[in-house]
Amino acid sequence: MKYNKSQATSRAESGSVARHSRALLLATVAVVLATAMSCSVSYTDVEVGVEEIVEEYIESRNTYTRYRTFDEAKKARDIEYEWFQNEASEQERERYVFEQLIRGRMIGARDALPEELKPGGALELAYNDSLDECVSSAGYQGLRLHDNSLEYFNAALVDYQLTEDEYFDLNHECAKYAAEYPTLSESERGRLLDMQRDFYRNIVRDFLEDNPEAVVPLQ
Repeated sequence: MKYNKSQATSRAESGSVARHSRALLLATVAVVLATAMSCSVSYTDVEVGVEEIVEEYIESRNTYTRYRTFDEAKKARDIEYEWFQNEASEQERERYVFEQLIRGRMIGARDALPEELKPGGALELAYNDSLDECVSSAGYQGLRLHDNSLEYFNAALVDYQLTEDEYFDLNHECAKYAAEYPTLSESERGRLLDMQRDFYRNIVRDFLEDNPEAVVPLQ
């Protein structure tokens, strides 16, 4: 079976989607800078939408929890781009660029994550364990969805007698399952997810403190 590279890229390809957004950001950041407030105004977390920004960022980090394939994710980004260019109001454009600025700061802060939240840390290991549990319950014990190599993908289609569509369906469903971290105890899951949210809340608040003129509150 011929490998469809655009469909079967690894979860790491969510970075490509982020790069698409950053390219849009670079092209439109002048919108915010040109309309920045002449004086500093303090806003509450609720007025800025700190919780919404953090939750959206965390949920969007894994492309396959939202989309069945990378192509679907790219199409959604293309639609978003068209909306921004042709339909969004001035306030919506300013707010969108503001959120992308913050997203860029959060992406840049990954190296500063606590050890348990970094690649190979407790949270990622729990995610991979949950993927394994999901594929086993679906009758594909030993299938490693967290192995991102093209060689493994092609071999898995043969070894498990899966079509590409079946693989993508399984990957999507198991990604959604694993994002709940069911292999962790309730207390440990809560501790790690609270740590993750607290880390990114602080990144957002630091950005707001450093760039008060760029803040575009929720309407």
